Amino acid sequence: MPAGGSEQAACRLREARAKNYQPWNVGFPRGDSYGTPTLPTSGKANVQLLAIEFPGALGTSAELIAAEKEIAEFNKWFEFTSRGALSFNWQFPKQWLRMSKETAQYRLKKGDRATVIPMAQEVVSIADPFVDFTNSDFVFVLFPRSIKLGVPDLGMANWRVETNEGPVKNLFGGSEYFYDRGFDLWSFWIHEWGHPMGLPGHAPRSSISIMDNQNGSSVMLNVWDTFFSGWMGSDELYCMPIEETSKEITLIPLERLQRGPRGVIVPISDTNAVVIESHRAEGWGKRMLDADYGRQSGGSGTASYGVSVYWIDTTTDTNRYAGSSGFTDSDQGEKWADHVVPSGVTRPFDLLITGDKVTYRGVTVEFVKTGDYDTVRITK
Repeated sequence: MPAGGSEQAACRLREARAKNYQPWNVGFPRGDSYGTPTLPTSGKANVQLLAIEFPGALGTSAELIAAEKEIAEFNKWFEFTSRGALSFNWQFPKQWLRMSKETAQYRLKKGDRATVIPMAQEVVSIADPFVDFTNSDFVFVLFPRSIKLGVPDLGMANWRVETNEGPVKNLFGGSEYFYDRGFDLWSFWIHEWGHPMGLPGHAPRSSISIMDNQNGSSVMLNVWDTFFSGWMGSDELYCMPIEETSKEITLIPLERLQRGPRGVIVPISDTNAVVIESHRAEGWGKRMLDADYGRQSGGSGTASYGVSVYWIDTTTDTNRYAGSSGFTDSDQGEKWADHVVPSGVTRPFDLLITGDKVTYRGVTVEFVKTGDYDTVRITK
C-alpha cells in the first residue's frame, strides 16, 4: 500500500441516520441502536446444517454429499475474506430428518412470525436428538431439490426457537427458488450470516457484492463491508487523508485471492465518503461473463473487468421496499450508498471502464489504466 495514507480510524464514518428503514447501523459502530447482540467477526462460531425433508419431498444421499461442497466453499470464503479471523465449528448429521407435514400445510409466509416460528421450531426439535445446539450462532437448513415451499426461504434473524441446549436465534434455509435458478446455497448462507453480524447490505445495488445480492454475478464482500467488519488490513486499504489533493493508486481486483492494495476510501466528512474498488470476471466473479445467469439473478449485461466507485452517506438508510409489497426490492427509495457512473452512460454492474471519469462532491476518480490490475487517479 502506498505510504502517506491516514490511519483507518479516519475512514470510520459515524452512524448518523435520521430515519431507520432497517435495524443495522450503516456507520460505526457496527450493530444497532437497540443493543441486539451481533454475530462474531472473529474467533470460532458454532453453526449447524440440518437436512430437512417432508412427506412428498424426500432428500437423496447425493444431496447430502453435495452439501459438503457448500460447506467447504463457505469456509474458504470466510478464511480469505476475514483474513483468517473468523472460522466455524460445523455440526452436520448427514442424514435426512423428516417433518410431520407436507410443505403446503405449513402455509409459510416470508417474514411472518406466525408461520415462520412454528416451522423453525419443528426443524430444530426433530434435530435435537442428533445435534448439540449449545451456544448456537446460526442454523442453516438444507431442503431437498424436490421441495415446493412456495417462498424463497424459511428464515429468521434474531427471533427465537427453543432446543434442549438453549435458544436458536438465527435460522435460514433456501427453497426451490435457489434450485430452479441454479443459485448456490453457500453464498446465500453467507449473506444471511452477514445481516445479524451487523451488515445492513443491499446498497450499493450492483449484483457484484454478496451483501447486495447473495447470488449475484460476483459474490465478494465489497470494500466498505469488509472494512466495516474489521477485516481490511493496513496493506489492503488506502484511507486518503483529508488534506491530500491527488493520488494515483493501483488496485488488485477483489475477486483475486491476493493480498495487497484492494480498496480506497476517500472521506469527505465524518458521515460521507467515496469508495473505490476493482473487479474481474474470475474466481467468485466468473459469472460476470454469464449473461443468462445475470438475468436470473437480477442483473443485466456482462463485464470482464471494471472499477466500482460508490458513495457512502451514513445520515440516510436504504428503503428497499418503497412502493412494493414489502418483500420485493424496488430500488425506488432512499439509499445509504450508491454508485457514481458517467452521466448518460449505462455500464453493466455500474462499473467504470478505462478512460471513464466521475465526480462526487468534489472528489474526481479517473480510471487511467488496466491490465492485470487497475490504476485510478483521485483528485479533489
